Amino acid sequence: MLSTDKKEQLLARFSAYLDAAPASDVTPDQASRDVDLYSLFTELAALKTEVKIESRQVKSAIEEFKTVTELLRDNNQQLSNELTSRHREEKAQQQSIERPLLLELLELRDRIEAGTTAAAAYPPGLWAWLRGRASRHVASLQEGMDITLRRLDSLLSRYQVTKIETQNRPLDPHCMQVMETGNQPDRVDGIILSEQRKGYLHQGTLLRPAEVVVNKREKS
Repeated sequence: MLSTDKKEQLLARFSAYLDAAPASDVTPDQASRDVDLYSLFTELAALKTEVKIESRQVKSAIEEFKTVTELLRDNNQQLSNELTSRHREEKAQQQSIERPLLLELLELRDRIEAGTTAAAAYPPGLWAWLRGRASRHVASLQEGMDITLRRLDSLLSRYQVTKIETQNRPLDPHCMQVMETGNQPDRVDGIILSEQRKGYLHQGTLLRPAEVVVNKREKS
């Protein structure tokens, strides 16, 4: 318990403090509206909890979105692979259907080209030549065959049939077939000397191999 002297000293100090303190401008109504620290900290704690909850929800949504994105990417890749495979199958099927027809067209072209070459080398008799009938007839046949050849080449081009280049090229066993060999010492071994039958590709795939004559130098 405090002694009487101690109590009087504390009261005197408190009275002096009250006398020295400035008058407060805060009204009772304003003081009642002041927020105490406990309420402030409570609201801050609640806000922090809500932020954590929302953060977890946002993180969960991001993870779900990432999963959906990966699923869509995998599905798109699978669809792309299936379409590519289907396209290859359809292309192979189409080529198998077109191949016999194109080979027949190439055989027809070979015969027409041979006829054109023969017509160009046709030696008419002197009397027929002087009369001009044979020469005009041969020229007319040659012109007609030339037109037919051009139409055939245009048709083959639409089907993406291209000729295999062989002249002065090295032998390519993937698309060329050796029918004969020649001996030209001034040429390198394996070079194509001439072509007996033209070869063709269909959309980059071998349709008919070229039949060629290849140089083979004799060893000294």
